[in-house]
Amino acid sequence: MSNDPTPESNTWLQEFMPFVNGQRVRWPDLKLNLLPGDVCTVTLDYEYSYLIGLPERRIGLYYLAGDDESGLVFEPPLEQLIDMATGTTSVSWTITAQNAPSTAFVLQFELPLFGLPGSPPVLGTLWNLAQELDIKFDEVDVAFPGSAFPCLGAKHKLTVRPKPSSRLLNKLIKLEWENAPGANLGVAISPALGTEELLTQEGITWELDCLDSTQSGDFSLQITLVEWGVTSSPLTMSLAHNLVTVERWTTPEFRWPDINWTQRHIRATSVFSGKRAERVPVNKAGSNQIYKRTNLLGEAATDIASQGGGRLEILNRYDGTIV
Repeated sequence: MSNDPTPESNTWLQEFMPFVNGQRVRWPDLKLNLLPGDVCTVTLDYEYSYLIGLPERRIGLYYLAGDDESGLVFEPPLEQLIDMATGTTSVSWTITAQNAPSTAFVLQFELPLFGLPGSPPVLGTLWNLAQELDIKFDEVDVAFPGSAFPCLGAKHKLTVRPKPSSRLLNKLIKLEWENAPGANLGVAISPALGTEELLTQEGITWELDCLDSTQSGDFSLQITLVEWGVTSSPLTMSLAHNLVTVERWTTPEFRWPDINWTQRHIRATSVFSGKRAERVPVNKAGSNQIYKRTNLLGEAATDIASQGGGRLEILNRYDGTIV
């Protein structure tokens, strides 16, 4: 590091080493790409700098371009000056990205009491994928993060399209496991996960083949923006009998010595496979609590404690319908 106390335009390059989340970054490569919910730590290391301990050596972080509505929260706050005190070797800022619209911003480090020009600019972008992308699971709108409900014995399509004027148009993206399904779920996805795909206006469609799946379970997918190495929050997939039709009937029941009641029955059949749907949650009308799950025959029924009351219903998680 330099021993020359005269402030020069290259002092930042000589006296400070930037780090992002603990990884050293060259000044020309210092860029921040954030998703809502991300927490990023930017550190300036000055361990061998001649500036340490001098009274006017107080450093702050400032917007060069951007504003307080950008969806970013800084700790310490922007423009708050921090002493490069004797015994210290670095200073850090934590940047938390909130759920705000996509926006570009530029930051700069400054030593305003020292008469030194500001640091090289720190370019940054907050990417709100919900604003940039339309994502459908078959014909159901979904999002990263979010949930989707593939069905046993079905094929599904996951389609990603850029919205009008999206900055992701004609950018490379790839779909990857965030949490891969167990081998017993038998889920196959094509095109192959991890393959870089060009996001055109027509979008990209992946096929999820669950035709041979017989076991319920969860897995999750995420999108990576290749150019910036930014990975989205997961889209959680809950594989089960998530779309069924039902049949209902009642039977008169008697229990000795003098209890008579009407038992209500429901039978669930998978829309996709046509098979009886086992372990489907069954609720009573007006309740969000799971009353029972269907048995091997896809059936469930009220019991004597119900005294015959309560229509049995099933929420199709695939599309939100109640049957």
